[in-house]
Amino acid sequence: MKIAVLGSGNGGMATAADMTLAGHEVRLFEFPQFKQNLHPILEKGGIELGGVGRNGFAKLAMVTTKIAEAIEGLELIVAVMPAYGHKPLAQLLAPHLKNGQILVLSPGSTLGSLEFMKALKEAKATPQIKIADVHTLPYAARGEKGEVRILLEVKKLWLSAFPASDTPEVLAVFKQLYPLVEAGRNVLDVGLNNGNPIAHPCAALLNAGRVEYSKGEFYLYKEGITPHVANVIQAMDNERLALCKAMGYPAIPTIERMYLMGYGITRTSLYEAFTTSPVFCGEFPIKGPKDVRDRYYVEDTAYGLVTWSSLGRTIGVSTPTMDAVIRLISALHKKDYFAEGERTLDAFGLSGLDPKHLNDFLETGRMPQ
Repeated sequence: MKIAVLGSGNGGMATAADMTLAGHEVRLFEFPQFKQNLHPILEKGGIELGGVGRNGFAKLAMVTTKIAEAIEGLELIVAVMPAYGHKPLAQLLAPHLKNGQILVLSPGSTLGSLEFMKALKEAKATPQIKIADVHTLPYAARGEKGEVRILLEVKKLWLSAFPASDTPEVLAVFKQLYPLVEAGRNVLDVGLNNGNPIAHPCAALLNAGRVEYSKGEFYLYKEGITPHVANVIQAMDNERLALCKAMGYPAIPTIERMYLMGYGITRTSLYEAFTTSPVFCGEFPIKGPKDVRDRYYVEDTAYGLVTWSSLGRTIGVSTPTMDAVIRLISALHKKDYFAEGERTLDAFGLSGLDPKHLNDFLETGRMPQ
């Protein structure tokens, strides 16, 4: 296939390199304001890929900061970037998207597709595209200077289009890249299985002093998730599971999902699942957050927990632990993440819907009368 990968962070480099070595023709795009990320790749002529899976030098078909040439004539576009990049990307793509193109947000975080389509509508762009969310990145990866190491190729991927009636068509195309991908019921079902809002904000908040003091020398999973911190994370996960059950979705505990995906090697306890993970705490332990304004705090609160909390208010499910974490991170940053939430159900005009009508909307794209 010929595909565009939008975003040159760890996940974007891993996706572009791995798919190139798999035999696909890949164009890599980055926003002009982050063009320095592309310099090492341009100097090398591609990306050096190591770790698990395919290894070798991936010579990319194109490396560019020009969005029009990155997507021209392509059926599949894969956006690999933090959730706060989705709206600016939609605004940038609006004049250039063509009918029939497929855009996959990898990951979509929670309701990324809805925010993307809303931004296109606000830009008065009406291309007939298919858009979908994946629940997580296909890889755990870390890289810099044109080199990337894949620590894990995940064993489970869930995808849903918005509306979900488009999922079979998108899934058939995306399976050509990742044959193990499966359909979720809809984008909210997929979003509730993004592990980052459970793993990141709470543990990062409870270690905020250590994060500031260490000035970047901090390992969240290896040193920050202690048995008692894991107790609070578990309380949040219990609230997430209650949301899933109320919406009629499969309620997969985080410990079970980690095991299915390959991140965890035990189902004994959430603490042990995190701290014995060969991905999080193995030979190449994952470092971070670097500071108290890292995406572990910002992205996974504003684009994860705030959305889940708004769902709870809408369908009558209490989320006191999530709400407490949001309020404390709001105090930490001197801002109100509840008020600023761009992906709340209210922001999408969905706050009055019960689970049945909310699911109907996500599956058809039509607002109930």
